[in-house]
Amino acid sequence: MDNASKTGQTGYAARGNKKKKGLPARAVFSLCAAAGGASLRIISRTVPGFANRFSAVINPIAVGTLGRFSGIFPFSLAEILLCVLVFYVIYVLVIIPASLFRHSQEMTRTFLRHLSRLAVIASALFLIFEVNEDVYFARTRFAKIYGLERDDYSDEELAAACSVLIDEINRLAPYMERDKNGIMQVSPGLPDRMRSAMSRLGQTYPELAGRYPRPKPVLFSRLLSRCDITGVYSMFTIEANYNRDIPSYNLPFTMGHELAHLKGFESEKEANFIGFLAAISADDPDIRYSGAMLGWVYCGNELHRRDRARWEALHAKINDASVLDLEDNSRYWEHYKGKASETMHDINDAYLKAEGLQEGYASYDLVVDMIVTYLTADRQ
Repeated sequence: MDNASKTGQTGYAARGNKKKKGLPARAVFSLCAAAGGASLRIISRTVPGFANRFSAVINPIAVGTLGRFSGIFPFSLAEILLCVLVFYVIYVLVIIPASLFRHSQEMTRTFLRHLSRLAVIASALFLIFEVNEDVYFARTRFAKIYGLERDDYSDEELAAACSVLIDEINRLAPYMERDKNGIMQVSPGLPDRMRSAMSRLGQTYPELAGRYPRPKPVLFSRLLSRCDITGVYSMFTIEANYNRDIPSYNLPFTMGHELAHLKGFESEKEANFIGFLAAISADDPDIRYSGAMLGWVYCGNELHRRDRARWEALHAKINDASVLDLEDNSRYWEHYKGKASETMHDINDAYLKAEGLQEGYASYDLVVDMIVTYLTADRQ
């Protein structure tokens, strides 16, 4: 018994020493990761060309390693990890403190130990965020690289672009699969077909070349709808996630948008354009239809704001089946309109402005100038 007792005490002391050594190690890691992330943010904003070189080297590595690993799982790995993290935060910040009143000394040590682990997680996530997303906000814009920047465009050019989009919608509408209510449905295998569409786009635009993982549906898609979110790019797992509940004609465009973020184009305006470009250039009729429909939604809204009469004249040319799709989309989002979506707008707006995009949430709609430039280039 004496020998066993001594052995037990020695083992306990060893475990205690490991715990004591663990706290300084975690503190050092947290400080180093936070300092590394902060340094990347400062350097990317102050050293000309750094973000471009960083993107060219690091992005393919991140997609080929972390993105490839995440692709093993058929579900959204980011969504699962987020749920685990939320529960862990609740455990550390709510459940453990509530237990301090009963077992103050032991629970205090437990609380500090888990709090240090949370600090490690937070600093690691910050570093990953800087490496896989934040630095890219400072890179040269897609519009500048490919000559799609414009300060302004005329009402006539806007109307001409709208007319091109409507002609494409009307041409493709008869080929769409539809449910019993006449609403467009996408054909099977869309995620893989969108990967192919993005890869094909990379042959024309080298900045978009390379590997693309399969876009993944989000389990809690209804929650995304309440927050007015069609898709989410996870820089922590290199995953393009999409809301599986949204009206079908939105899906190809949304997948293209999130895959554009994966290639380091973080501006929502440019991700919207790349999503549009991938869709409108695809071979699959349902993907092209999605590009034309979303292009019309954005450009048509701007034309409606500028010239209501001209918008009405063009809208009247849209075939009845596509009008049903547009009306179904409006009903869907109207159903989820509320405080959650308004709050999410404000959060997204603040985040985008903090990243240097002064237009904030409005940057989504600013894709119109790029679409108009692209569609009217041969008319100038």
